[in-house]
Amino acid sequence: MRELLKDIKWSLILASLLFLFLGIALLIWPNTSNLILCYIMAAVLTAYGLFNILAYFGKERGSLIGLIVGVICAAFGVYALVQPTGISDIISIILGVAILVDGAVSLRRDFELRTMGFLQWWVPFALDVLILIFGAVVIFNPGLFAELLLQMIGVILIYESVSDLWTIHRLAKLARSAVVEGEIIDIQDGE
Repeated sequence: MRELLKDIKWSLILASLLFLFLGIALLIWPNTSNLILCYIMAAVLTAYGLFNILAYFGKERGSLIGLIVGVICAAFGVYALVQPTGISDIISIILGVAILVDGAVSLRRDFELRTMGFLQWWVPFALDVLILIFGAVVIFNPGLFAELLLQMIGVILIYESVSDLWTIHRLAKLARSAVVEGEIIDIQDGE
């Protein structure tokens, strides 16, 4: 169990660092980052589509639905390779969803900090609520701010990454202090 928790902790740290670097790139080079993300998304869609098409005609005959999905993904991927800016709104929506999901996870960690007795739990909580609101705005109106939007997403990703790293550190510290003589003590509200 201890190894599983350690693996989860390192996975969360690596994901936070990835979001941190993506946030810095979006903040400093919004247009270039957007174009690179468009090309990456286009290449992945094209490869996925081609894989499904080849699987359909392969030895073990894939499903018709797989072929249809493959043709749609490959066509959309090729279109996006030729016209990468055409999918920038889609990328903004995907980033908005990522912000919403990460913000929701952060809210849960904020409540865990409150449960563990951390007095300033409400500060990251309030910021995470603002992040959730901004993520919803990005999803429902991706073209509203264009370049500024990408820079704001970069700032949010940087904040979320630093916040996640700090929360992971605090939770790990609280968990270590809860271990007494090799036994784990349950921490309850009010204790």
